[in-house]
Amino acid sequence: MSASRLVRVLGSVVGALCLAACGNGASASTTTSPSSVPADAAVSESFSSTLAVGGTLFYSFSMAQYGNVAVTLTGVTGSDLPDSLTLNVGIGRPAGTTCTASTTVAAAPGDAPQVTGSYGPGIFCVAISDSGLLTAPVKVDAAVAHS
Repeated sequence: MSASRLVRVLGSVVGALCLAACGNGASASTTTSPSSVPADAAVSESFSSTLAVGGTLFYSFSMAQYGNVAVTLTGVTGSDLPDSLTLNVGIGRPAGTTCTASTTVAAAPGDAPQVTGSYGPGIFCVAISDSGLLTAPVKVDAAVAHS
């Protein structure tokens, strides 16, 4: 094969590869915007801590994508617990050594999530605080499910 024919064949091959990789030669740009549909909660994290009378505790978690969050106050143990005990449970953003909750409810311990919402991506927190009914410190058990 002559040198000039080899150059033409290689040029044709390179051109064909470029067209295959680049499309039909038209410049097209596609972008994807963040999904407006929240991802299902696929990660579950449990945590326990002691809550002082009049106090607040918080737990931070990270979300890589926009998704659903569900917080469940699963248990409260201690002495002199009132039968109608509720604690304030919220979801928010960490702010230094606190959690600034954007959604808060008064919740009794249970199996079903008490606070839900769609958030992310970013770092978020669960805040649990005394609703004014505690007379002694208690152990709090909770779980957060998120994407």
